[in-house]
Amino acid sequence: MENKTKLIVLSILFKPNNILYYATHLNGNIIFWTSSGIQKQKNTKKVTLISITTVINYIKYKSSNYKGIHVKTKGFSKNKKLVIKQLKQSTLNILSISDKVSWPHNGCKKRKIRRI
Repeated sequence: MENKTKLIVLSILFKPNNILYYATHLNGNIIFWTSSGIQKQKNTKKVTLISITTVINYIKYKSSNYKGIHVKTKGFSKNKKLVIKQLKQSTLNILSISDKVSWPHNGCKKRKIRRI
């Protein structure tokens, strides 16, 4: 039981104007959450390298007493690779990284109209 409480799940939600980060226990209870806007970054500066590094430093500070982190990403953004790269370079013990992207597929092909 002690081992399960030392693992957390860091979920990253990419929105067009912001990046939301929240950490939960394995059962889903939220430990802490933050975003680029909360870290005093405004407008288009919220999705730059400087704001991403400040948020990751905040995450390192908050999750220093946990053994491992599972990372889940969701959403579309050109900065997704940049965030994952910064997480890997940090001193966090990342156990797994999963990416959930729901691509639209426009459904099934419609039937051809019958002509008489």
